[in-house]
Amino acid sequence: MKRSVTYIHALVRAAAVVGIALTVAISSVPTALAATESPSRTETVRVQQMLQQLGLYRGQIDGSHGKATADAIMAFHKVVSADRTTEWTHEDWENVRALAAVGYDIPERPDEPNRIEVDLYRQVMYLVEGGDVTAVFPIVSGRGDTYERLGRRTGGAHTPVGDYTLIRHVAGWRHGSYGPIYRPWYFIGGYAIHGSKVARPQPASNGCVRAPMQDIDWLEDRLWLGMPVHVWVGRPSSAIAAFHLEHLAASLQYDIV
Repeated sequence: MKRSVTYIHALVRAAAVVGIALTVAISSVPTALAATESPSRTETVRVQQMLQQLGLYRGQIDGSHGKATADAIMAFHKVVSADRTTEWTHEDWENVRALAAVGYDIPERPDEPNRIEVDLYRQVMYLVEGGDVTAVFPIVSGRGDTYERLGRRTGGAHTPVGDYTLIRHVAGWRHGSYGPIYRPWYFIGGYAIHGSKVARPQPASNGCVRAPMQDIDWLEDRLWLGMPVHVWVGRPSSAIAAFHLEHLAASLQYDIV
């Protein structure tokens, strides 16, 4: 017997308004792996190609599960609110379909077609060019505790939320009070977007926005002083959840009204 779930349809319609659309051929998404099956080299190539289309992967399409691939998978998991691991799972193909359908959930800023958006909840950073999300990066922000600063007083490991611009850049290593940082782009005071050797699942910095070093290299010619930077706290993706609910309802012979 069929049952009606009207709220699902409402959520899906709302999702189309919230997300920035992605151009991804859903037909190119392969059938999911069995739960116990490990990705083959061919499967990893497919993963890399899909993550590249989504703006998450910038490495070689070579079937190797190296650092760039692992970082891209971590970023994908952060975006879709999945477990923040670096391994591709059989559930991830359905999350690809959902993300491609609803798009990236970032604020609309028609007066700023080129900008950086930092979501502290999901721990990701978006590069927006010409009004479209062209790249997404896993980041690590302030861990939220306190620490001894310069051996004299206690500082807070918080990343400041707000609307900023890039104000200073060092095109190389900068040796500061907390050790060397890679290619920092400062957006307020001593807070910067800079490179890190490790992409962590949770906040872990003293307050800066850390991204993988290879991604900071990639960004070197795409950022500029004066570029807008918006730092905010997002939320779980209700649009992606709605997509899954719609497909679950269809599989259970529900009516969407």
